[in-house]
Amino acid sequence: MSYEKGLHIIALPALFWAAQACLLSSVCHAQTTSESILKKYFGLGLPLVCICTTDGRDPTSARIDHPEGNYIGTSITDVVPKEARMQIYRADTLWYDSGEFQEDKSGIVIRHRGNTSAALYSNKPFKLSLQKKADLIEDGEDDITDRRSKDWVLLNCSFSLRSHFISLLAGMIGMEYSPRVEYVNVIVNNNYRGIYILSENVKRDADCRIDVDREEGYIIELNAYFWNEPFSIRSALTGVLEWTLKYPKPENLTEEREAGIRGDIERLEASVKGADYPEVIDVRSVARWILLHDLLGTYDSGGSNIFVARKDRRPASLMRMPTGWDMDSSMRYPDQWSRTHTEKGIFIYHLFANKQCQDFVEVYLDEWKRVCEAGVMERMAQACAEFPSTPQGQGLTLSYPLHAKRWGFSAFDVGEMSAQIRDWFTERPSNLERLMTGLADGMTEIEAAERADTRKVILGGHLCIVRGGETYSVDGKRVR
Repeated sequence: MSYEKGLHIIALPALFWAAQACLLSSVCHAQTTSESILKKYFGLGLPLVCICTTDGRDPTSARIDHPEGNYIGTSITDVVPKEARMQIYRADTLWYDSGEFQEDKSGIVIRHRGNTSAALYSNKPFKLSLQKKADLIEDGEDDITDRRSKDWVLLNCSFSLRSHFISLLAGMIGMEYSPRVEYVNVIVNNNYRGIYILSENVKRDADCRIDVDREEGYIIELNAYFWNEPFSIRSALTGVLEWTLKYPKPENLTEEREAGIRGDIERLEASVKGADYPEVIDVRSVARWILLHDLLGTYDSGGSNIFVARKDRRPASLMRMPTGWDMDSSMRYPDQWSRTHTEKGIFIYHLFANKQCQDFVEVYLDEWKRVCEAGVMERMAQACAEFPSTPQGQGLTLSYPLHAKRWGFSAFDVGEMSAQIRDWFTERPSNLERLMTGLADGMTEIEAAERADTRKVILGGHLCIVRGGETYSVDGKRVR
C-alpha cells in the first residue's frame, strides 16, 4: 500500500499512548470498555468501535523486508491474533455486541493485516474475523441483499477521504462489487487508536461480495507481495509481480484445481497479445476496472490489488475483474492515463497496445461514453461538495483533532480535502477526453498519450520533450 509522505510515522506521542494502554489493559479482562473511556469519545459523531481482547493484550506482528533480487515492498510476519469482544456504539448507544469469545459462536478474532500499512505505521490496520455473521455498516439504504459476513477490516488510511469517494464512484460506474466503507473511531483495550475506515473486504460470498463457485471458482491477485505468500504462480509478463490466491486458500487447493488456475493464467496472458482474448476474459468487466483507475489517475500500479475471478470451469464462465481495492494512491496523474493502464507488466496494457485488440478499446470507449452521458463525474463533484455537511463529514470534523493529537500531527480540514477531490472530478474529464480522442482515432495508448500530453521541441540545439508543463531531455532528465 502506498501512503502520502510524512503521515502516521511513528512519533513520540505513541510512546505515551502505549504506556497508557499498559496501565489500562487490566480493565479489559471484563471484556468491555470502561465507562470513563466511552464518555470521553461519545458525542464525536462517528460510530465508536470498542474492542477488548480476552487477555487484555494487543495483537502483534513483525516487519519483514523483501528478499534481495527482483522484489519490492515491505510486509509483516509472525502475526499473533487475539480473541476478543467487539461492541459498536452509534449515537452513543450500543448498536452491536459480538459477545465474549466462544469459537464459532460469539466474539471475534483480531489480527494485523496489510503490507506497508502494517509494517511501517504505528496505527496498525486490523482484520476482524467474527464468529457469527453480522452486517457492521449502517448505510441507510433499503437493500434486500443480505450483507452479513464474518470478515471485515479496519483500514488505517483515514488521513484521506479518497476511500469514501472511490467506493461511491465504483458503484456509479457499475463495478460488480464495491466494498462499503464507513469512518469510525476505534478503541482497543481502552486505548484510543484514532479514526479508521471500517470496510467490507474482498472475499468469496455468493450472496453479497464476489460470486465464485465454492468447488470450482477462484479469486486470484497479481501481487507485488507474492514473496510473503505461501503460494504463487509466475507471470509471463513481469518478473516483479506474481499471481497469488485469494480464494481458495492454498491448503485447500487440489492438484486438479491448481492446474486449472495455472492454465487460465497462461491463456489470459497469451490472449492479450493475440486476438482471442474475448474467449478468455469478460471484456466489459476489464474495461470498467481500468476505466475506474483512469478516472482516478492511480499512481501505484503494483500495489493496486489486481483481482481476477472466475466463477466455475464452464466454457461460458470468463475471467473477470469484479472490484477495485487499495486505491489510496489515486488522483496523482491529472493529465495522463493511470499507471495501471501503461504498466507493461500488467496484462491490461497489452489490450491497448495490441492493434488486434481494437474491439476491447471500443468497449472501453463505450464505457467512457456511458459515464459521460450519466453525468457520473458531475455527480461525484456534487457529492464532494455536500460531504462536509453529512453525518460522516461532521463526525470527521469533530474527531480529527483527537486523532491528530493521538498520532502527533496537525488535524485535517474536511472541507479543504473535499474541495480538492471535487476539483479532481471537475477537471479530470476534459483531460481524459483528449486521451480518449486518440484511442477513438485508432491509436495505441502510447500514441494517444503522446498526442494529448507531449510535444517535441529543440532547446539549446538539443531535442527535448515537453510533458505536463515540464521539459525533459530524451533520457528523462528535467531540464527546466
